[in-house]
Amino acid sequence: MTTKSLPTSKYLTANGLRLHYLESGDAAAPPVVCVHGYTGSAEAFNVPARHFQQRFRIIAPDVRGHGESAWSPEGAYRYSDQAADLAALVDRLELDRFVLIGTSMGGIIAMAYAAQAPERLRGLVINDIGPDAEAGSSRITQMVGARPDAFASLEEAIDYRARMSPILAARSSTDQRELALGVLRQAADGSWQWKMDPAYIEQRVTRGPPARPLLWPALAALSCPTLVIWGSDSDVLSEAQARRMAATLPRGELVTVPGIGHAPTLVEPPALSALERLLAAVS
Repeated sequence: MTTKSLPTSKYLTANGLRLHYLESGDAAAPPVVCVHGYTGSAEAFNVPARHFQQRFRIIAPDVRGHGESAWSPEGAYRYSDQAADLAALVDRLELDRFVLIGTSMGGIIAMAYAAQAPERLRGLVINDIGPDAEAGSSRITQMVGARPDAFASLEEAIDYRARMSPILAARSSTDQRELALGVLRQAADGSWQWKMDPAYIEQRVTRGPPARPLLWPALAALSCPTLVIWGSDSDVLSEAQARRMAATLPRGELVTVPGIGHAPTLVEPPALSALERLLAAVS
C-alpha cells in the first residue's frame, strides 16, 4: 500500500548554482531520476514516488529557476543549460546508470541528456512532449506570463491553479496543496508568490520558448527501452508526433492515456502500468 510520506529535501552545487532535489526510497535501490515541466517543481513526482519508493531510489530535482533551486544570474535558461545541470547532478550523485523520466519541459531536458550520454540510461520515459514544438507550448508560455504575481492566501493560489488546469483540479485537495507549496512561497508581507525567476518568465514571453535541440537523431540512436506517454487530449504532443517518436525509437512504446490533456500525472492506470513494466524490466 502506498504510504503518505514526504521525500527528503537536499541540495548540491552544479555549474555554479545551488540546486535543490527531493529524494525518496533506499539509497542502495536502483535509481530513477525525474525532471518536471515548466510550470512545475520536484513535488510533481511525489505521488508516483510514493508508489515506487519501496523498490527504487527516486530523485527529483528542481530545474534551475524553479522551486528551491537558484536563479541564473545570467538568465541562462536554454535547454542545454538545464541538461548540463542534470548531467552534473547525476555525476555528483555517482549514478552510473539510471532510469530517466521527463515531463513536458523535463522531457526535452531528458531527451537532450539522452543525446549526450545514452550509455547511462537503463530506460527513458518521455511524458507528453516531442522533439518538435506544437501549439500548446506557446499557450503555456502565455498563460504563465499572464498569471498574477502574488495571491493574498495559499487557498486563493490553489483555487487559481485549479481553474487554469483541469488535470490539477481533478487531484485531491491534499495533492493540490502539496503541489502548490512546490511552486509558491509566502513572502514577508504575507502574500504568496511564485518560486520562478521573473526574468525566466519574461524571457520566454518576449522571445517564445527556447529553441529545441535537434532530437530526432538521438531518439533513432537510443538503445534503451523508452516509453512515449501521450495524453490523448494534449495540445503539446499530437498523436502523429507521438506515433512517429515510438516508431523512431529502436525500443519505443507508445502509451496512450485516454481523455487526459497536458500532461499525464503518471499515476493514471495506463501510465502507471507501463512504468511498472519498464522498471521491472530494467532493474
